[in-house]
Amino acid sequence: MSQDESGKGSPWEEWEHYRPLGAIVATFVAVIAWLVFILFFALDWSNSYSAFQDAIVTIVTLVIMGLVIGLVWTVWGMRRFRNWKKHMPPTPSV
Repeated sequence: MSQDESGKGSPWEEWEHYRPLGAIVATFVAVIAWLVFILFFALDWSNSYSAFQDAIVTIVTLVIMGLVIGLVWTVWGMRRFRNWKKHMPPTPSV
């Protein structure tokens, strides 16, 4: 059986080689940190704020968390694209 037939270099093996473990861990840490922050904010720090200000703080921190997670996954995707681009056949020029 040749290397091509054995599945060497298949997309699944590429995925196994480039698992996004760091990005997954960063996503979980960001979500847990946000939940802990919101819990502390709701229980302790929000006493002097109105309901509107509490909602704004929640929305702004959620947007910031989304941006951080998006940045982490964008960096991971750009690194993987650079590696996959090396293995792609060149496109013919017209």
